[in-house]
Amino acid sequence: MEPIASMIGVEMTRRLAHSAMPDAPVQPERPSRPKRVGPVRRSAASTLRRVANRLEPVPNL
Repeated sequence: MEPIASMIGVEMTRRLAHSAMPDAPVQPERPSRPKRVGPVRRSAASTLRRVANRLEPVPNL
């Protein structure tokens, strides 16, 4: 095994073990973005409905 790889492995293991300690640094949570699913979904649904109505075959009477 390469000496540098073992040194990196030891350092990464140490970081992982210390990240669970009570005084470990904590990253602040990102503020959640407001969800804009409603308007986008309605717009997409109405557009698809209009396209479907145009492409619908006319029944032979």
